[in-house]
Amino acid sequence: MGSVEKRVRNGKVTYLARWRDEARRQRKRSFTRKVDADRFLAQVEADILRGQYVDPSDKTTVIEYARRWAAGRAHRPTTARRVASLIETHIAGTSLGSRRLAAVVPSEVQAWAADRAKVLAPSTLRNLVGLLRSIYSAAVLDRLVARSPVVRVSLPSARRERVVPLTVDQVRALADAMPARNRAMVITQAGLGLRLGELLALRVQDVDFAARLVRVEWQFAPQSKVRSEPKTPRSRRTVPLPQVVAAALREHLAEFSPADDGTIFTTRFGSPYRHDYYGSLIFGAAVQRAGLPDSTTTHDLRHHYASVLLMQGESVIVVAERLGHENATLVLSTYGHLMPDSEERTRRAVDEAWGCAPSVPQGGDATS
Repeated sequence: MGSVEKRVRNGKVTYLARWRDEARRQRKRSFTRKVDADRFLAQVEADILRGQYVDPSDKTTVIEYARRWAAGRAHRPTTARRVASLIETHIAGTSLGSRRLAAVVPSEVQAWAADRAKVLAPSTLRNLVGLLRSIYSAAVLDRLVARSPVVRVSLPSARRERVVPLTVDQVRALADAMPARNRAMVITQAGLGLRLGELLALRVQDVDFAARLVRVEWQFAPQSKVRSEPKTPRSRRTVPLPQVVAAALREHLAEFSPADDGTIFTTRFGSPYRHDYYGSLIFGAAVQRAGLPDSTTTHDLRHHYASVLLMQGESVIVVAERLGHENATLVLSTYGHLMPDSEERTRRAVDEAWGCAPSVPQGGDATS
């Protein structure tokens, strides 16, 4: 049990609360009022009994714990770099980073988020706040804080602009604007729905021309030429090989030899492309030559693929599988507006199930 001791020094009265923490180490804290000392001691003893004790003298700062938290996560290299960048730029570089971890209150988190909103897109800000929430959740488990201050944070609307996919003619124009060595890359990405890293890592042995299938098993991460597994288990997939892609690949392989490891798309020196070199320089220049919007990126070819499948009546579940998404909800939220109008099919389905005559279009003569 703890105790509260009255002390008088130079005519000044203080009350010293003493207790032993879970490691049986002696702790103490001074108060000017006995009622405050009693209340604090009662809270400490209750927290110890519940297994929720937090050392009030801990000096760990937000940035110190954030770095420790990140170092202990089993992140993929690309994720680790992104997390480290967010921590160093938007936590270490702000006043929140130097604050004592256990001293931060919700209003400080809200002020920090409002400040970051001035320099970050809404979607990136949401990711950043989610990161801080995860850091504090871990701190609660480590008993460095009693509760997380990252609660009810008001954020700007993350309204997403509707995807406007490239048309077949636009993709053809883009392919024609590419150097000969890169022309098939546009057709392949647009016809298989590959992420850029998956496209760059594609090998001859991944393409089964006889079975008309392509296995997506590897990727090159940004700033890397070392093969790694795709971003999620669902990203490892087998997709149908359309004739237009098969023809483009055959023509490419007849003119440009693959690398020794089978990599299909290589530079003139026989090495794989890096994301930035291909995406920004080669692809970006072709976008300009083809007269496409400046905002066009390689990811727009993936959007094109999804839109083609949906417009041809493929289900969102199948499209999600082809794209390597974890669930169909993301496909629906991103591309739902591209799906063909199915109002008449809905009417016909219900009428046929009930044995009714086909629906009469509005304005028609129901008696004829």
